[in-house]
This record gives sequence, C-alpha cells and structure tokens, in this order.
Amino acid sequence: MKIALGQIKVKQGQPTENLVAMRRMIEQAKAEHADLIVFPEMALSGYCLQDQWLDLDWCRNLDSFNDELLALSEGIGILYGNLWNKPLGQAVCGRDGRPIRCNAAYFCYNQKWVKKEKDALDGIYIKHLNPDYRVFDDSRYFLSGIEIAMRNQKAVDSMISPFLFEKDGKTWRIGVEICEDLWSDDYALDVTEAYLRQDVDLIINLSCSPWTVNKEHSRDKRVKSHAKKASGHFVPLVYVNACGMQNNGKNVMVFDGDSTIYGENGDRQISLNDTFEAECRTCSLHEHQTISWQPESKLMTALVCAIREFDQQMFSPKMKWIVGLSGGLDSSITSALLVYALGAERVVGYNMASRYNSLTTKNNAKALANRLGITIREGSIEKIVDATVETLQDYGYPQAEGLALENIQARLRGHLLSSFASMENGVIVNNGNKVEAALGYCTLYGDAIGALSPIADCTKVQLFDLAKQINAAFGKTIIPENLLPEIHGDSLIWEFPPSAELKTDQRDPMKWFYHDWLIGKLTEYPSAQVEEIMGDYLNGTLQDSEMGHWIRYYGLDDPEAFIQDLEWVLRTMKGSVFKRIQFPPIVMISRGAFGNDVREAQMHPETTRRYRELRDKILALKKPSSLGK
Repeated sequence: MKIALGQIKVKQGQPTENLVAMRRMIEQAKAEHADLIVFPEMALSGYCLQDQWLDLDWCRNLDSFNDELLALSEGIGILYGNLWNKPLGQAVCGRDGRPIRCNAAYFCYNQKWVKKEKDALDGIYIKHLNPDYRVFDDSRYFLSGIEIAMRNQKAVDSMISPFLFEKDGKTWRIGVEICEDLWSDDYALDVTEAYLRQDVDLIINLSCSPWTVNKEHSRDKRVKSHAKKASGHFVPLVYVNACGMQNNGKNVMVFDGDSTIYGENGDRQISLNDTFEAECRTCSLHEHQTISWQPESKLMTALVCAIREFDQQMFSPKMKWIVGLSGGLDSSITSALLVYALGAERVVGYNMASRYNSLTTKNNAKALANRLGITIREGSIEKIVDATVETLQDYGYPQAEGLALENIQARLRGHLLSSFASMENGVIVNNGNKVEAALGYCTLYGDAIGALSPIADCTKVQLFDLAKQINAAFGKTIIPENLLPEIHGDSLIWEFPPSAELKTDQRDPMKWFYHDWLIGKLTEYPSAQVEEIMGDYLNGTLQDSEMGHWIRYYGLDDPEAFIQDLEWVLRTMKGSVFKRIQFPPIVMISRGAFGNDVREAQMHPETTRRYRELRDKILALKKPSSLGK
C-alpha cells in the first residue's frame, strides 16, 4: 500500500484555511498514486480551542467540511481528524449537559464512509484515551470512546474495531488511533494491544502532539515499548502529527511534525521533517530511509516557529516588535530570535539606561543591533526616575531607595516600552527566562509585560546553549561572548555576570546551573516532590550525581546552607505566583511550562510531616564528609 503522510500546519479555529491545505495535499497524493492519505488529529478545527468547543453553532459548522472531504475521496482513502457531535445511542449529552462532543477520526473512500468490522459506526473512530494533565483538558470538552461504550452498556473496548479498507482486490484491516491512545501506560485500556488482538495489518495514529525538548525520543520509546510487548506480533504503525503553532491563551505550543512510519520491530523506517514545517510524502509501508536529526538546534527552530506562527496568526504583517534591549543575554537572544523569524525591519530595540547600567551592556546593545541590522533607539530614564521620586515626595513619602527605587526603574521602562509600542503601532516582546519567572525576579507592569514570552520556559543554562545555536545559525557572533560563562575546572568564570543593573554592583541572586536544575525538577511533569530531592540529598544520591559538582561549588554540601537555599527557592516561588498568573503567553518547550501547563493557586500550603522529618535529618548531618557515607 502507498500511504501519503499529510503533515499539515493546522491553524486553530480556521477550518476553511485548513481544508485548502488538505485539498492541496490530496491532489498531490492522487498525482503520486497514493492509496490513502492521512492527516493529523483535529486537522480541520485545530485541537487547542479551549471554550470555543462550547459554541454549539461553531461545532455544528464543522460537520459541513466532512461532506467536502467525502467528495474529494474518489479514488483515494482519506483519514483525518474532526469533531463528532451527534448522539451515539444512549450517549446524547456530555458531562456538561450540552450535546455530545467527541474527538474523532473520519475515514472515507470513493465518496463513502469506510466500514468497520464489528462497530456499526462506519467511517468514524472515537478517541478512547482522553488526557487530563498538563495543558490537556480533553474530558472538559469531549466524551471518550470508553464513556460512549459504558453509556450504551457495552464493553469498554467494544468500539475498537478495525476499518476494512478494500483497495485493488485486497482488504486491509486498519486500526485507527488518536494521539493519546498510543500513550496507554497510565490507563486501564491499551488501544494498540486491542487492535493487535484483532489481527490488524497496520495501525494508524492521528496526532496533534505538542513538541517539548526530547519529545521525539519519547515517541520512539513508546512505539518500541508496544513492539516489545507484542513479542513479535507487532505491525507497521503510521504516525501522522500536526506541525506549526497553536495556543491555549496562557501557553503557545509548537508542533514539530516528525510524522513517521514505524516497522514491525518498532524502529523508524520513514520520517518526514521534524522542523515544524508542512510536508506531504507518499511512501510504501516497507520503504526505508536514513533518519537524520539535528536535535542540538531544534530548540532554536521551535522558538522561531512559535514567534513566526504567533505573529502570522495574531498580527498584521507590518506590526513592529518592540524589545527592551539592555545588552544582557536574555534581551539579546530574544532580539536575535525575532530577527531570524520575522526580519530586521520588524524589530526595534530600545536601550533605556540609568546610572546603574554599565558601559559593557550599553555597548553590547548597540553592537548587537548593528550586527542584526535592527533600529536601536538609545536614551536615559534618569529624568523620569527623578520626576517619579519627586512626585512620591509630593504625596508625603520619603526619598525612594532600595527595592522601591529598583521597581520604579523597571516599571518606568515598562511604561516607556508601552508608549513606544503605541508610537510604532507595535507589540512588546517579553524577555524573561524560566528561572526568573519561577523566582519572581521580575517587576509586574515593568519587565513582566508583553504580547509573547518566547524564552520564559527556557532556563538560563538552556539560554547559554541557545546563544551558541543562534551564532551558528547566523554564521557569525551575534550574542556577545562576554555574556556567556566559562567553566574551568571547579570554577565558573563570568566576564560580565547576569545582573538586573538596578543598583550599584548588583548581581542576580540565582545559583546558575543548580537552580536551573532544581526549578526544572519541581515543575516538569511528572514533577519531583521536594521530599524526593531532600531524600536524595540525605542519602548522598544527589551529591553523587552530575549535579553534585554544583552542590559543592555553591557550598550546598553544608546541610544548613542546602536547607536555607531550598527553603528560599520554595518560599520565593510560592510568593511570586501573583506575577506568573499575569505573565504574557509563554512558549512551551518543557513538560512544565508556567501557565496552563503548571497551574498554580495563590496560597502558602503547609509543609508535610515527611518534609519536616527530612529537614531535621539533613540539619543533623554534621559536616560534608559525612554525606553519602
């Protein structure tokens, strides 16, 4: 069989535009004599629609697109994802009392719906495993195949039945899954296994699976696990994923494509591009190619995709992007990403210096702008800082100093950026990174503003690597070397250490590399409980790991210092939730992005008994040499 993998760039909420892209690929597949073309999950509507799914008329409108695709299926099978919103026996309403909604796959051929072996619902497969973790809220909107079966008093796997696709005198038994159905380890039902028991010839998985760092390896491990479990009875698996960008309001998610045909041993045979771009390719089930990845540059590719697609879908093509260009690492990286994604003419940098800004960062900002070819506007905020301080005194307050003065500077910069954006008819980009966001090391209405936060799910350590990717992509030094640390033996050497430059000789309070790791552990799904980290410290596992170097470097092999630092991080994270819930949309590149991925309430939960026991045991350790012994 010749199968066309239709890896389209799904535009959320734009079924007409998506249909145009699908039609184009269908025509290509027909010209290449494909027997079947496969599109991603929710290929027409997009997946991440939030409460748009509650708009009944909008949902009903999606039905009309099924008729158009049915008409296009003359001579070719078409398998695609769309909403199902009609009663299924006793399943009439969802949990919310509204008419039923299901995440479905549609299968048509020769202008008819393809029959299934034992399920009366020809042409339709209902997603059985609805994810309800991280950014996923499937059960808020959709009934699963399991629930449909139970409402009709049938076995939970009764709707898992092969499609019978008759082509050129052969009947292909095809098992169809939707995304999460493949990731069955944490569920009572294994859809893949259910199909294998029914002697299918192949399995096709329609996905709309957001990319995070190392996601491609997780997919391969999942398929390999199914193949191993099948003990020699696995079948080819065709995986077709969406590409591009979708968002849920709080998080911007990118989809890398990476559509793949896996062989009977679970290994990759054919893969489309994993560079977040659309592609349609016709291939046979037993065709092989050399698989070549470049994961070292994929983070940059993902962020560029997020910026470019967000810009195209949300704004006019002439909209300027406004950058507070301090000359530090974060704003330098954000500026470079914007230029790479949109072009230098779309980016304007503003250096808003005060008496605390060094000549190094001011020169960095100017040099970076010149290398990128962007406009830079330079000025001083001293006048408005002084005017603000004087105005506060007019209201009876003493001379502003300390943190109050630092926040005044940050908020005035935010005010100026907003004014610049109005003058330029532009939007502001947020420069914050994940460690700053986690620790609240930002000022509300100051540097915490913007239309998009491209790097707010990147730790500082990831930014060090990203800077090198950017320089390689541009073919020259864009990000100044003086912003990157050097590791010599046991020493971490900075030519210019990270600083907010809001007071004299200021340095960021983070313990770089260690805090990056710690915040990742506390946020990434499934997140480590703080008690787990404390237990690893107590038994020496943490000190013996790769992180042990940084534990010792920062003096955290002293038990008291370790506890003090840990409690500072926990206290600071909980105390800054109010900032994060007002943060601009964050591009999600990890399994724990703040926003709708890591969902936070404003509270100060009490510690557990186990936490207090571990704390006491750690503090009872007398000296570093006693650890791990």
